[in-house]
Amino acid sequence: MNESQDPLSESRSTSGLVRDIGPGILMLYGLGTVVGAGIYVVIGEIIGIAGALAPLAFLIAAMAAGFTALSYAELCTRVPESGGSAAYVSAGFGSRLVTGLVGWGVVATGIVSAATIVTGFVGYSNVFVTISKWWAVPLLTVVLTAFAVAGIKQSSWFMAITTIAGVTGLVWVIGHGWADLAAYPQRLGASWGDAGAGFAGAIIPAGFLAFYAYIGFEDVVTLSEEARNQARAMPRAIGFTLVASLVLYLAVSATAVSVLSPDALEQSAAPLVDVVRARGASGYFLASVSLAMIVNGAMAQIVMAPRVIHDLSARRNAAPRWLARINQATGTPVLATVLSGAIVMGLALFFPTGILAGWTSYIILAVFAAANLALVRLKLRGASDRPGFQAPFFVPVAGAIVSLGLIAGEIAL
Repeated sequence: MNESQDPLSESRSTSGLVRDIGPGILMLYGLGTVVGAGIYVVIGEIIGIAGALAPLAFLIAAMAAGFTALSYAELCTRVPESGGSAAYVSAGFGSRLVTGLVGWGVVATGIVSAATIVTGFVGYSNVFVTISKWWAVPLLTVVLTAFAVAGIKQSSWFMAITTIAGVTGLVWVIGHGWADLAAYPQRLGASWGDAGAGFAGAIIPAGFLAFYAYIGFEDVVTLSEEARNQARAMPRAIGFTLVASLVLYLAVSATAVSVLSPDALEQSAAPLVDVVRARGASGYFLASVSLAMIVNGAMAQIVMAPRVIHDLSARRNAAPRWLARINQATGTPVLATVLSGAIVMGLALFFPTGILAGWTSYIILAVFAAANLALVRLKLRGASDRPGFQAPFFVPVAGAIVSLGLIAGEIAL
């Protein structure tokens, strides 16, 4: 079947969403959803646990996240719909109740995450100038919602630009610590030999934390009805996202621990800023990049949530029908987007999002487990000779085990 005959190559999907995202922008969008502002902060805590073994923790975390990422790479070609995880669970289990729970769980995690990120933007901005959340939160939320309403092309370009800024910041860190990397092998050997710094004592706990630095590919699949040549572009974007983020995390963590001690990095509020400052550079550039990545993270959630709501309304009968309306001029679910933005603003202004955000990890891991099990069921039904990307059978099984194991680990801690 050539592209002109492929229904996925039409300018509009069957739901009315516009196919306006090319492969390159899709890859940058995916990388931006994963390499968010978190790495600029959480890396200090990871190194505090693992020391010079931190790159190995990132490697193990990538392997664990990779199982679910590969499952999503197949699921997005089997079920190329904007509902993402909810659509996959619907196809695998056929349960309206389970599908609704998964879908609204994904929406909740996105909205709470966006509210938390918007609140964080105000905190980071106060490094440069004192601002009030009572005007900064509404202004930022309205601007991001306006981009999301304007069209997916505008939103994806916005995220592509901020992603490039974020990656440039990480390269900036690597460049300033490049000369120190020569000493890293010696530091690695010393850490491995230290008492209590073995595999179980350092790498596994740090890898547990590092796993969350790879979450974000599940947002990319909600653009399945807006990506051109989706069957090929989406799996490639997921693969690129995982590999590129792994390479960046390995290089940045090795650089950071080569420049500063693990204790100094763990105690720092802005560890990567301290790394470049230790080598004589100003920290303002990296602080500005952190703000850009915070905006990037909020944008990703405000784009994702309405598309899942749209799918729940248009296909699953799990949301009011008016939320499925697509604006003919912008090709976006305007009402669902405005509603999502309004809730984000309200949460950021009036509610302590910390407690709510703490639950998002449980929800997203439960969603991962459900999506992996849905793929197991789809594979057991046959159609192994179907075209498109296919992951080996053990991949979704391992993905479900890892996700459930992390939930158990969260509860045990």
